[in-house]
Amino acid sequence: MSGRTRRAVVGVLLLFLACSCLAVPAHARGGGGTGSITVAVGWDRSRQEAVVKETCRYEVAAHSKAAAALRKDGAGHCGGYDILRQGRAADLDGWSNRPDTVTQAEPDAPLRVRSSFAYYLARRDGAQDLRIVLDVKGLAEAHAAGSPTAWTMRVSAPKWLATDIRGPVDSQSADAVVWRVSTVAAASKKAAAVVRSVTLVRTEVTTRPASERAQTRGEMLIVFALAVCGIGLVAGLLVARLAGRAGLRRWVGGTMLLAVVTSMCAWFGVPKPVLSSNMAVGTISLTIGGGGPPPGAVWTPGPVLGLWLWFVLPLAGWWFTRRVVTGRPPSRRVLLTGCLSPVASLLLMAGEGLVPTATGWSGIGIAVLFALLAFLTMRYLAELSTVRRWALTATALVWAGFSAIVLGRMPIMADYDPDISPWDTAAVVSCTWPMAAWLTSLTGPVLRRTPGLATRTVCFFVLWAALVSPFVWARVREGGQNGFDAWGTYRQPFFTGYATLPLLVVLVCGIALQLAYLLRRGAAGEFAQGAEPVGRVLLVCGVLTAVGTPTLRTLSMWGQAVAVLVVALGTLLVLPPGTSVTGAKFQRVSRAAHARFMDRWITTQLVWDTRADFQRAARSALAEDMTVADFSDRWRGLDVPGRIGDPAKRLARARRFALGTSAGAAPRAAGLAGAAAALTLALPWATYKLLTTAAVGTDTLMPFHLDDLSKALRFGHWALYGFVFGYFYALLRGVTPVGKATFLMLVLVPAEVFPMLPLTVDPQYTADPSWTDMAAACGGVAGQTVVVCMGLGLGWEWWLARAAGMKWSQVRNFRRLSSITVPAGTVLVAAATAFATTVAGTWAQPTPEQLPQPAAAVSTK
Repeated sequence: MSGRTRRAVVGVLLLFLACSCLAVPAHARGGGGTGSITVAVGWDRSRQEAVVKETCRYEVAAHSKAAAALRKDGAGHCGGYDILRQGRAADLDGWSNRPDTVTQAEPDAPLRVRSSFAYYLARRDGAQDLRIVLDVKGLAEAHAAGSPTAWTMRVSAPKWLATDIRGPVDSQSADAVVWRVSTVAAASKKAAAVVRSVTLVRTEVTTRPASERAQTRGEMLIVFALAVCGIGLVAGLLVARLAGRAGLRRWVGGTMLLAVVTSMCAWFGVPKPVLSSNMAVGTISLTIGGGGPPPGAVWTPGPVLGLWLWFVLPLAGWWFTRRVVTGRPPSRRVLLTGCLSPVASLLLMAGEGLVPTATGWSGIGIAVLFALLAFLTMRYLAELSTVRRWALTATALVWAGFSAIVLGRMPIMADYDPDISPWDTAAVVSCTWPMAAWLTSLTGPVLRRTPGLATRTVCFFVLWAALVSPFVWARVREGGQNGFDAWGTYRQPFFTGYATLPLLVVLVCGIALQLAYLLRRGAAGEFAQGAEPVGRVLLVCGVLTAVGTPTLRTLSMWGQAVAVLVVALGTLLVLPPGTSVTGAKFQRVSRAAHARFMDRWITTQLVWDTRADFQRAARSALAEDMTVADFSDRWRGLDVPGRIGDPAKRLARARRFALGTSAGAAPRAAGLAGAAAALTLALPWATYKLLTTAAVGTDTLMPFHLDDLSKALRFGHWALYGFVFGYFYALLRGVTPVGKATFLMLVLVPAEVFPMLPLTVDPQYTADPSWTDMAAACGGVAGQTVVVCMGLGLGWEWWLARAAGMKWSQVRNFRRLSSITVPAGTVLVAAATAFATTVAGTWAQPTPEQLPQPAAAVSTK
């Protein structure tokens, strides 16, 4: 073929290719051009947070896959970078975005996309170090065919110091760094990974509370130990009083030892579940709107602690109740019944085919060895006969404790296994009955008579069913639809996690038993031996229900734990140990005797005031016509009656006898009156909390209307404070009703305020920490507590005057300014504070807008 012919053929081919290119539809062509992503890092002064604003511009072909995805999703795809803080994904405190803008000049023209998005990082004081890492591979995966393949990525950070810049930079200035990347090269499997990043540093001082905090497992365990210490203190005082004077220190020491072991058992977290080979564990971390991992991801109560709480401690309580009723150690039959439960649990596990490993058998052997060692030591080496009598009981308790630790290491006690068999369920349930047995055994001492066998049997099974029925029902029922099961919370083992129902049942039954115990022994002229420590336990129960649901979840919150410890120590101030003898004498004062005491005090106070008036007027009288002898006779005649002590002490003694009694009212009547008065005084605040806030510490599922019961407990916990004030009025520290109410207020105000602190400023427990919310919550609850306590004191003073047939003005001199302004002003200021802070917390704060769902997560891939 000649050269001319070849040139002709080549020309024809070129003409054909040109026509073919013109005939190709527009959707086959790419988007063309270069996309741009601008990441602007700044500081939001109003929020006091670092903000990362993303602006993305690019074009996509009109009929491409990218255009179809754009129309389907209704939003553009951007991203292509990660935000890191200290080497991990940054926690977000919120986000905002504007609607994406998509324009198209004509049907076959490319679509121009512009999207904007802003991330608000969690608030942090001091150094603000951020690292922007480009993820070109993720950018390539996010954009379909028809999107740009070349991108210009710009990180702009005015007033930030850019350091540690990595990767081939296209351009750089004092405020910005620019890279040019290709998604085609990044998508290639053979392409080497190129790191492109920049670290930005800035220092800012914030005045608002931090929105993130790294809570540790050790912190939660220490907080839980503080709560256990407070509960153990009041429990030890109650045990010592019920046991009698013999061995007082031994009983308190034994109770505190159990509390210490409880705190040590909390260190055993949930072990890793034993999963089959075809199962895997996936971790999901939600960081938006929170200040770090949730508390449940930091520490979850394990089966060792669960078995100790629901098996060992109830056994010890049951055996102690037998000692209170009979005056002797529990019988061998009772001890054997408790010790056989771990054995039955192991046999049921063996029936399913689960045999303990070598470690399990070693633990069982160690438990047997320690039990025998304790028995031999106490039985044959101890010289005291009391120790020898209790040797068998101590041995059984040691066996129960060690067997609980061994069982707690078994996989069946900790696994979240939906395929658990009836044998395994029975193995777990076989160790849950001691709490029901203990609560049933308390009915005898409370009612002063032992109920019949049929009554005790019904009570036992009702309580046992109330404790375990949700767990059993969650395992025998079918799962929910669409893979969601609302009962999933109770499909976990009984001894593991934060289940609300068991502790709520125990607390309600405990409060009911304490009130029944006090009411049965609250007749006029009667005072029970163990009434004083029961009052301390009631105050602790009131604090436990102050926020709603008392669970291990709330006891591991530092505010609630400190409140429990404060009120436990404060009960020693309000109800001093050893005052029951003197208090019993004041409780037995009849109404007629109270009237005589009041008359004597009023007369004595009148003589004392008259003597002061005579002293002021005697100077002019002596200068005129009064002789010294007349002055001496009048002065001695106006002396305070009595011969023991100086006049001031005699006056104080008369006032104590007049204002320190219940005016002949029976303790139970006085307690009920105090409960009604406290609930009436707290009614506005309690109603506001009932209607506007939910209970704290609830589960995902609250069966049997537990959420309503939790709110009812929170609503009525003020009545417990009033009941303690009325029932134990004669025992409370102080002389006058207002003085006694002041001491009670000094204990209750911190106990009510402390739980509000983490709920308002700790990012682990609130999504929006705020000093304003903290001031509103703490001021409101503190003011309401002052109103309740001062109202009780003034009301009781009015009642004492009325019971003696006097006017209130005879007891409190309303003509004296300080007599009115101190108590009444305190009540008015506290009420105004509670109202103002409540209104400020409700109205002054703007209603948070519903944040839009983000188009990308923290890792914007």
